[in-house]
Amino acid sequence: RALAGQYNVRELVYDPWRFGQAAQELEREGMLVVAFPQHDARMIPASARLHAAVVEQRLTLPSDRELARHAADAVARHNRREWRIDKPNPRANIDAVIALAMAVERAGQKPEPVELLGWL
Repeated sequence: RALAGQYNVRELVYDPWRFGQAAQELEREGMLVVAFPQHDARMIPASARLHAAVVEQRLTLPSDRELARHAADAVARHNRREWRIDKPNPRANIDAVIALAMAVERAGQKPEPVELLGWL
C-alpha cells in the first residue's frame, strides 16, 4: 500500500499459497492483482526469462545487501523438465529473486491481439 502511494503500481503479482487473503483485500481497494502460482509450469519459463534478462544485461541488481544475499543464495534446480530458480536448503531466503522472476515474466507478457471474426 505504501509503495502504491509512492509509485505508479500497474499490478501486483502474488503467489496465492500464502497471499490470497491480502490479495483479495488489495483488489477490493482497487489494485490490479494477478495470481502467479509457483509451480514448475510457471516458474521454469520465469526462471529462464530472468536468467536471459541478466545475461543480456537488460537487468542488473542495484547495490542492495539484502537483494544481493537473496541472489547469492539462489540455485538452479534441475528436474525432469528443465531447471528453475530454487533454494539450496530450506533455511535459505530467495524471496526477492522469486519476486523478481515473477515480475520479469509478467512484464514480458503481451496480450494477444484481438481479431474480428465476423458480425453477429
